[in-house]
This record gives sequence, structure tokens and C-alpha cells, in this order.
Amino acid sequence: MPRLVAIGDSLTQGVQSGAVYKTDLSFPALIAEAMGLRVPRDFQVPGFPWSGLPLNIEALLRAMRRKLGSSINPLEWIFELPFLLADFIDDIEDLYERGAGSKPAAYGGIYHNLAVAGFQVYHSYTVNSEICQRQIEEDEGSIEDDLLKIPSASMYRIAQRVLNPKQLNDGRQCWTQIDNLCRLDTRADPVENLILFLGANDCLGTVRDLEVRDMPELSEMPKDCDAYELIRWRDEYNLTSETVFEHDYQRMVDQVAAAISKETNVFVGNLPYVTIPPITQAISGEDDREHNGRQYYTYYGTFFANRDNFTTQNRHLTGSQVRCVDDRIDRFNEIIDGIVKEQRETHNRNWHVVDICSLLNKLAFKRNMDVHFPQIPLHQYLTKEGDPNHPLLDEDLRPTPNVLRFETADSQRMGGGLFSLDCFHPTTIGYGLIAEVFLHKMGNTKRKTGNANVIDAKSVRLNWKNIIERDGLIRNPPVLWDDIIAAAEANPRLADLLYRVLI
Repeated sequence: MPRLVAIGDSLTQGVQSGAVYKTDLSFPALIAEAMGLRVPRDFQVPGFPWSGLPLNIEALLRAMRRKLGSSINPLEWIFELPFLLADFIDDIEDLYERGAGSKPAAYGGIYHNLAVAGFQVYHSYTVNSEICQRQIEEDEGSIEDDLLKIPSASMYRIAQRVLNPKQLNDGRQCWTQIDNLCRLDTRADPVENLILFLGANDCLGTVRDLEVRDMPELSEMPKDCDAYELIRWRDEYNLTSETVFEHDYQRMVDQVAAAISKETNVFVGNLPYVTIPPITQAISGEDDREHNGRQYYTYYGTFFANRDNFTTQNRHLTGSQVRCVDDRIDRFNEIIDGIVKEQRETHNRNWHVVDICSLLNKLAFKRNMDVHFPQIPLHQYLTKEGDPNHPLLDEDLRPTPNVLRFETADSQRMGGGLFSLDCFHPTTIGYGLIAEVFLHKMGNTKRKTGNANVIDAKSVRLNWKNIIERDGLIRNPPVLWDDIIAAAEANPRLADLLYRVLI
């Protein structure tokens, strides 16, 4: 039987530094290894050629290093860097729009990690390969080779490689994530354990775009439209309303429950607050406030904003907007708790919530009003978890990893470490922490009947030595990252323009 299957978004697919490429280091893959499965033989994951999709910042910096050396001088910024960036992006576009990355994969089976970067909850039962192809063709338009343009419709290209890797037209072109799950679970061979972790993209756009486009209530959703028209309408918003989220989540759970055995163990990740990752930088001011025991700042700017370069003319969110987004996430998590509880208590299914929100909230420190010692939260968290000698606290990982922006000097990590260069997705060791929380729940959950542990998964079985060794960003930081950050901080408007072009 399939011992482990995962449905989710970029956090479940294992995106790092802006691209999905190290799918064998996603947190479900780390869990699979802890369970004794071989990745990708026993736990099948999709592959993405070269540096992945859509734009791998780490790979870009390493390519630049080969051309520019260990630093960037003023003349190189003007005369070389723009052309290197254009060439790198053009190569990615060629690969995934016209080259090998656009062609059917050799693998014709169903992946065990069915996560797709960018997916919201409703995509799990809406998007299929046929819709992906239509979206790819429309977004490509008449210009095949765009200047400084990552591959068009990247989310749909990723989804197509996951949902229908061989691009077959035998009915599979209509399979969604949940349809793929249904084919994995059979009476003779049911899925033993399922990870379900969707919903972050129902609010993440607010910090990516630094504006709030709040969705109307359910009653205003267009009726009697096809899936493609629904997607177009919903793309106008970056914050899902409570009623729409509850509708989407209930529909997803109902379809997942119908697709799997009643005996399947389901572990549902709840949603972290989107301002904990360093994708935004808090700017203190007169309107700093405490709310629900958390510190909120007057403004939230881009990841390269600071008090010296920030003005209200820059793109930003206000503290009140961020409080509203966090309150919405609290409501989303209440909805998830209620729906999962109903599955467990009313339908007698083995469904459980895994509290990822609590994990990241404990690792935050600015919002917890402790701004001076970023190394403390991880120490406190692991000590309270009963593991004060955890490998992440070893001397050779100093400074202790934290949730701040990744910082380097002379190719040495000087800060951050739990989030990769896109300032939202975890590093490999960050995914290890998420895997550990899931494994703890999976190894210590008991059925209502009082049976023993659900599976033989224990957090102590994570091979942390191997995880740390495979984290290339931690072990070998890209040399030019500090130059890029310094330039962005010195020229925030130009940097923000480039950022908006690339995303």
C-alpha cells in the first residue's frame, strides 16, 4: 500500500529560494525517509530540469559568481549584471516553454507527493492538466521569447508536471490533485497516511503584493461558470473571505474523504501567519500596537526595507492591515479545526490537525516583543520540546538559525537560516523542523479506541546529520547574496521594480 501521500502547495512541494527543484528534500520526503521509505523509489516525487521553476535565486547567484567573481563592482552592475540576469532568465524560459521542460516526462505513474506550488484550497478539486494547458497557451500569447520574463503560467506548468506528467489524453488530462489521490487509494491497496496542507496561498498574496485585495463573501461568487472562469475571477483577489474559505475547505475535505479509505490516517497542517517569514520587514513608528499578545508595527515593507530607506511612497502594508490578515488566518485555522474535528468525531475517521502555526509563532521574536536576541527562540522551542541537544543547536551551525532574512558576509552565514533566499520558503533545515512536527503528531496519535501509535514514525528518526549536510544554502552560502541585499537597500525603488517584474 502507499504508506505516505501528500497534497499541498509550495510548502509541501519543497520550494526553496523561489523555485521547485529539490523535491527530494521536501518535508514529506524527509518524513518518508524517517519512515524507512526510499525517495524517490518508494515515495515518488516529480522532477524539474536544471534549476527548476519559476526562478531559482540561489542558482542565479551561483551562475553570476562564476562570471563576476566574489563581489560586484560598480561597472559590473551597469555593464554585465543586467545581461547575465537576462541570459539566465532567458535560458529558463527556453527550457520550460520550448525545451525539455515543456515536454512530457518519462514517468507515467502517479506521484506520492501531489503538491503544487501556488495552489489555493479550491485548486485541489478544480485544476487539471486540461485547464493547465489552456492557461499556458493563453498566458504565452503571441510573443514567445519575452525579455526578463520567467516562464509564463509557471503554476500551471508545475501543476501539469505533477498531475499528468506524461501529458496523456486517456482521461488523465481531467484529473485534479484529489482525482490522482483517488487512483492511488484502492480497496486492495489503500493509502495508509495522508498529509493535507493547503490554504497558505489564500492569504500569502497580501505580503507578496504588499496590498490587500479582499474577496467578497460567498454570495458574490459568480454562479454557473466553468472552472476556467472561476479561476479568472478568483485571481483578482489575494485574500480569501471567511465564507469562501469555509466553502472551499469543506468541499476539499468532503472529496478527500470520499477518495480514501476510512482507515487512512490524515494529518492536516494548519496555516502560519504570513508576516513571520522575512518576506516583509517591520518598520517601527507611532502606530506600533500590541494585539492578541503579538507586536504589530506601523508599516511592513519589502524584504530589503529598513528604517533608513523606507518612506510611505514605497509599497507597504500598514500594521492595521497586517492585524486584519492575521485575524483572518486565525479564523481560517478555526475553520480547519472544526472541519477536521467533524471528520474525527462525527464520521469516526482518524483525522488530526498538525499545528504548524504554533511552530512558527514560537520561532518568531519581533512579534513576540523580543527584538534583541534572535538566537533565543529556537533554543527555547527545542528545550521545551525536550531536546536541548538538538543538532540544530550544534556549535558548527552558529549563529543559531532563526527566522530572520538570510544574511551573509564573505560567503559565511551571519544570520537567518530557517528561510531561503526568497524570504518565504524554508531552507532544508527549516523543512526538517516542519517534518519533525508532523512526525511527532504521526507517532503519538492514538485512535479513539485506544490503539497503539498510528504509524512507526518518530521525530527522533529524522536523520538530522544528513539533512544538515544536504542543505547547500546553509553549508555553502552564495557569495554574492550580501552584495545583492546591500544594493537593494541602497536603491529600494529600483530593486522593487525589478522584483515586481520578476514575480
